[in-house]
Amino acid sequence: MLTRQAKRRTVAIVGKYLSWIVIRVCILVIAFILLTVTYNLGAFEAFGNESTQAKIYFFLQSIVLSFGAWFFLSLAKKIIIPVILIAVSPALGKIVHDTHYVKKANKSVTQYLTYTIYIITIGLLILIWAYELVGTWFADILGNGLVIMLTFILGLFSSSVLGNVLGYTILGGTHEFKVGDRVEIDGIYGDIVDCGFFFIHIRNIRDEIISIPNLTAMSKEIHNFSAMGEVALNVPVTLGYDVDKEYAQQTLIEAATKTTGILSPPNRAPFVLLRELGAYAITYELNAYTNECNRLVQVKSELISNMLVELKKAGITIATPTIITIKDEEKTLPHP
Repeated sequence: MLTRQAKRRTVAIVGKYLSWIVIRVCILVIAFILLTVTYNLGAFEAFGNESTQAKIYFFLQSIVLSFGAWFFLSLAKKIIIPVILIAVSPALGKIVHDTHYVKKANKSVTQYLTYTIYIITIGLLILIWAYELVGTWFADILGNGLVIMLTFILGLFSSSVLGNVLGYTILGGTHEFKVGDRVEIDGIYGDIVDCGFFFIHIRNIRDEIISIPNLTAMSKEIHNFSAMGEVALNVPVTLGYDVDKEYAQQTLIEAATKTTGILSPPNRAPFVLLRELGAYAITYELNAYTNECNRLVQVKSELISNMLVELKKAGITIATPTIITIKDEEKTLPHP
C-alpha cells in the first residue's frame, strides 16, 4: 500500500503528463475513427479493387495501432516505471541505508522493468502486423499467448511471488549481505547459507535451516554482524540498594575483562550504566564490545556466566522479588 507521500508523488507524476496522455489518446482515437469511416464510405475506391483497398486499409490501420504501441512504451517510461519505483521505495528504504546502493538498486529495477516493457511492445507490434505476414492463425496464437502472459504478470503482481523475486533483485543489488555472513533478520539469528529467488536460508546456532521470504526480509530490519567491525553487548542485572554502587560496577567490569572476545582498549573498555531505580532494586547494565561478530551468542553467554561467577565471589546477590521479600521478612523477625 502506498504511503501518503508516495501517493502525492504518484499524483504529481500523472498530473505532469496528463495533458501529454490526453492529447495522444485523442489523436489515436480520432485517427482510427477517421480511417474506419473513410474506408466504409468508399473513399479508397480510387486505389483499385476491393482486395487492394483492404490491403491499404490494413496497412494504414497497422500504422495507427503501431503508434498506439509506441504510446504504450512512452507511457511506461514516463509513468508506469516511476510509479512502480515509488511503490517499492518504502521497502527499499528499510533495508538500504547507503544512498549509493539505493541508486544502484533503483537502476537495476528500472532496467528489468524496461526489458519487460520492450518485450510487451514487441509482442504488440508482432500481433498488429502478423495477420497478413504469417497468417491469422499465428496472430491468434500470439494473441492468446500475450493474454496469458499479461494475466500471469497481473497474477504475480497480486501475489507475493513477484514481491519475492523483486526482493531478490533488490537485496542482491544492494549487497546488504552475502552467503556466509552472520545476520539477524526478523528475530532469526544465524549464518546465511543460500540466497534464492524466493527465500533466504539461514543456519541458526542449533544447526537448523530456516527459510525467510525475500519480501519479509525487505520489510524487516537486517543486522549484518559480519559487516560490522565491532558489536556492543549489553546485559542488564538488578541488584539491591544495599549493594555498594562502585563495588558492583567494579565486579561487573571484572567479569567482562575475563570474557574471551571482549575488547579492553581505553576507547572500548567495558563500562556500567545505571538504567533504572526500581522500587526495591537498581538495574545495572554491563556494556562491552567484541570484534568476534560470528561468535556473538557464545561471547554473550560466556559474559553472563562470568557475571554470575564474579557476583557470587563478591557476595552480591541478584535481586528478585522473592529474594527482596525474604530479606524484608528477615529484618522484621525478632533477634534471639
